[in-house]
Amino acid sequence: MSRPRKHAAPRTDEAGFSLIELVVAMVILGAMSLAIIGVVLQSQAQSVINRNRIAAANLAAREIDIVRDEFSRSSTAPVTLANAGTVVNPHPLPAQAGGQPLKVDGTAYTVRRDVAWSVVGNGDSACNGGNLVTYPTLRVTVTVTWPGMGQVKPVVSNTQLAPRKDDGVQGNASFVAVRVSTATGAPNVGRTVQVFSTAETRSATTDASGCAVVQVNPGASGTNYTARVTDPGHVDISGATAPTKPVGLIERGKLANGVIFTYDRAATLQLRFVDAAGAQIPNGLLNGQNVTVVASEYAGSTGARTMPVTGGTMTLTGLWPTQYGAYLGATPPGTGYPSATAAAGSTITLDVPVAEATP
Repeated sequence: MSRPRKHAAPRTDEAGFSLIELVVAMVILGAMSLAIIGVVLQSQAQSVINRNRIAAANLAAREIDIVRDEFSRSSTAPVTLANAGTVVNPHPLPAQAGGQPLKVDGTAYTVRRDVAWSVVGNGDSACNGGNLVTYPTLRVTVTVTWPGMGQVKPVVSNTQLAPRKDDGVQGNASFVAVRVSTATGAPNVGRTVQVFSTAETRSATTDASGCAVVQVNPGASGTNYTARVTDPGHVDISGATAPTKPVGLIERGKLANGVIFTYDRAATLQLRFVDAAGAQIPNGLLNGQNVTVVASEYAGSTGARTMPVTGGTMTLTGLWPTQYGAYLGATPPGTGYPSATAAAGSTITLDVPVAEATP
């Protein structure tokens, strides 16, 4: 008689992974992959930034070397460089066009050169005062930028160049230092300043402190000069695009630095006439009526300006950047009127309510 056979006990564990274990493993692997990819991308981005900064530094050094060479070519070269003020992309790379960005490995770099006289013995700006030095030096600043910089700072190189004592920039030279500020009071960099008399016109560009230093050549008994700022798309508080101010009598070997301009990019104001529901009023319904625009900062006795309505919308250009309000008619409503602030170079829209809008 045979005995029954014993069967092996079933296994309690399963071969391989369960679906949940597989999903968890995939999630962990995905998270690790994303972290690794992030590190790789960040490393690549930093590598690109480093490459761009190295190229920019080389271009800045190249421009400084070229300026040094030009500076020493002749006795008139220092004055010529100073009178050029600010120039952009002055020396192209081989087979590239002058005035255009310099391309290196597919990246377009903008090289800006600022040149100004250091004519005083104290401070970094002649606009701050000080006494003329016997032999002024030429301060050269080269700034290189490129597209997609983001938070990366431009590459900046500086140098000081001292003319020879026979180069015509000596103790009997005269200078006019003109300060230009923005609407907010900040230094206005890169503005074109002209200083002129009946006999000559000289120009320079404001530096990082907003100061432009112009060498002039007055007569033996002195010469009266006038200063002017002139840049496209800029205005002063009166709306003038090329305002002037008297410098006064300049004698030989003197520095004049009392001229200050407040000058900024012009703003644009769009007036939109609307009914009580906020809908724009059609053209023609306001014929014969006036609108008054009020500026919070102005030159003269009042900031209010009344003008005829030309349509359901009106565009006012060449305005000083400040706060503007507007209302229909010549008398401000007792309930107040809307206003908005126009930043330098901006375009803002102001809705002007109209009590009745019937034909």
